[in-house]
Amino acid sequence: MFVIKKIIAAFALPPGLFVLALAGLGLYLRRRCRPAALACAALAALLWAGSTEVFSDALLRPLESAYKTPARPEGDIIVLLCGGFRGGWKPFSASERLAPGTLERAAAAYKLHKLTGLPLLVSGGAPFSSEPEAEAAAAYLEELGVPRGKLLTEVRSRDTRENAAYSGRICRERGYKKAILLTSAFHMPRAALLFGRLGGVELEPFPVARRAGGPRYLRDWLPGGGEDARRALNEYAGLLYYRLRFAFVGPAKIR
Repeated sequence: MFVIKKIIAAFALPPGLFVLALAGLGLYLRRRCRPAALACAALAALLWAGSTEVFSDALLRPLESAYKTPARPEGDIIVLLCGGFRGGWKPFSASERLAPGTLERAAAAYKLHKLTGLPLLVSGGAPFSSEPEAEAAAAYLEELGVPRGKLLTEVRSRDTRENAAYSGRICRERGYKKAILLTSAFHMPRAALLFGRLGGVELEPFPVARRAGGPRYLRDWLPGGGEDARRALNEYAGLLYYRLRFAFVGPAKIR
């Protein structure tokens, strides 16, 4: 009964619902317009396959395997890249305002700070809100016990490129020569590329929050897991864009 319930739920909500709609339309058109019926069937199959965890994992795995998490990272400062937050109300805990990706990174940054005693530079501006992401993440780190004197914030950046430029500038101005860069594993290839070209400091990547891999279950083959695929495709597009830009144009100056 449990398995049947999960299968029904997968096809009762988008995108599984759209898969059923396209399949049903294909059956309806089977004898009326065979090419249209085949197109519906192909779209249904693509939508199903593209929204499974299996497909998402296949896209994420090359990104997440690009860098290993070092057992003994070395550096002068930890640079934490934010990945979104939720504003608009006063929460019980600062963690409630952090998007899942930022919360994962911040929790890992706290543990790394406890292990190393290094200061933390939290990077993230306010591209879609009135409050910088870095301030929200720093408030959560303070709740966990990081002293305010160990926290720096970079609140101007709107994307990874500006994360690299502005955080690198702060590191250079304060005399930090090597940064431990902490972000999600799928985001690390693009972040490391941009920090390497724009940051101006030595870098030790510290990827966290891996999503791909692990045992397979029935749910991994059902439609509904397209968000990670979208994230992965966004990273591939960003990598392609910046590699082409650096190869033919060069990095643009950021003031």
